[in-house]
Amino acid sequence: MAPNIREPLAYAGGGGGNEGPTHDVVSRIYLIRHGDRFDYANPSWLDSAKAHGALITDPPLSPLGHRQAMETADHLWKLVNKSKEQHSTTNNEDTANASAAAAGMELHHHVDEILVSPYLRVIQTAIPTSTLLGLPLSIESGLSESHATPGPNILPTPSERFRYFPQINPNYTSLLEVKSTPGYSCSKTGYPCEAFAGRYIQRMQSFASILEKAHYGKSIVLFSHAASVALVASLLRCSMRQLKFAPCGIYQLQRVNDDPWTLVRNGECNSEYVSENSATTYPWGFSDEHFQEDSNDISQNDGGAKRNDYFGSSEGIDLDYFVKYRDYEEMSRM
Repeated sequence: MAPNIREPLAYAGGGGGNEGPTHDVVSRIYLIRHGDRFDYANPSWLDSAKAHGALITDPPLSPLGHRQAMETADHLWKLVNKSKEQHSTTNNEDTANASAAAAGMELHHHVDEILVSPYLRVIQTAIPTSTLLGLPLSIESGLSESHATPGPNILPTPSERFRYFPQINPNYTSLLEVKSTPGYSCSKTGYPCEAFAGRYIQRMQSFASILEKAHYGKSIVLFSHAASVALVASLLRCSMRQLKFAPCGIYQLQRVNDDPWTLVRNGECNSEYVSENSATTYPWGFSDEHFQEDSNDISQNDGGAKRNDYFGSSEGIDLDYFVKYRDYEEMSRM
């Protein structure tokens, strides 16, 4: 079953060494998928991109995708300010904001950092949010697309992206670097790639652990891809069976102190704030077939990676992988 959606808790900031009651430490994650893809909306782009030497797995947003990105930024602004309004007024920051509100001054949002996948469609989706929140974009390799093709001279570096997107912080260092899986190459580009879905699921598990430690007690916005529902499942220790990700969908997760993560908002639907969707970029989720191994099957319908002898089932990776991992953790604590 999908995890229950919980109401967001009021935030109480850390004591900062001052005398008085100890406040809960609240961590928040807003995970957003990119908008409508140009290549799906315009199939003829593929041949033109090849002819001009473009990386065909790195398409831009469609015009619709850009509109979705702006609508999503506006909605996220409301969400983060709603969280801010729910903060406890027992600490100095909230008292100052309460005074500012009384004086008619603008309240500040409560977001500490924006991390984005290195792919163009994701960066473009995040630009309106970066502008609205006044925060730079940090390109995080750990949020890369499944079937990622790591390596020099494939995807542009953060410095190269910065030339065209000044919102990018070119000095950020990724929390996790993606590695290609020996024997696997992308059928669309021929570049060595990360095996899907097993290696990708393991990457999301590692990234979840790194992320919750690196951003403990912070509110962060992540922009990624549909397959990053695996990151949601890893944090919640739930099954991937009923998790789907709409274009520009927003998953909101929350954690109090070291308690388990809870789901505040589900990203499977965007109809509350996105005015239009297309049939080509739709809510996506994992299915059993993504983990089945067949060394004799080379499929062009699996997202572009060549099947070899590893899709995950040989190592017990399936839709319920994170549930099994949760049970293992609980047994280890006994």
